[in-house]
Amino acid sequence: MQGVKGGFMNRYKFLVVEDNDQDVLKLQTTLKEMGVECSLSVVTDGEAAVDFLLKRGRYAGVPSPDLIFLDLHLPKLSGVEVLGAIPNSRGLPICVVTGSSAERAALKKQFGVRRIAYLIKPVDRYGLLNSFRCYDHLRPIAEEISAMVT
Repeated sequence: MQGVKGGFMNRYKFLVVEDNDQDVLKLQTTLKEMGVECSLSVVTDGEAAVDFLLKRGRYAGVPSPDLIFLDLHLPKLSGVEVLGAIPNSRGLPICVVTGSSAERAALKKQFGVRRIAYLIKPVDRYGLLNSFRCYDHLRPIAEEISAMVT
């Protein structure tokens, strides 16, 4: 495995479901500052998110994302409605991103979203690292970045 600068992290694909361009830019900037060079697919409403995740219509050939950053407050369908529309949402690598911590308990109970995979905006480095640690296939990113800092 190569290090961050060698391209180890290029193989990751993230889906960002967010309608605020500034929040997408902040996430991109934070990932870049952390050395995570990944491809981001961005959809701006809940209906497009469902189509992407179910690989329908124009999203029929998209690869499955390694991590989904899902805003809860979206046009057309909310993040909760997106989770409800996806049959296997409990099995997806989801990081809920929102401006409030109020929904955390309900999401954990209804959809199994882990407490640590819940980010409050604005997204920061430590929240992202903790989210990566929630999923076995992303834990190497967190460990490698943490090792570089220490």
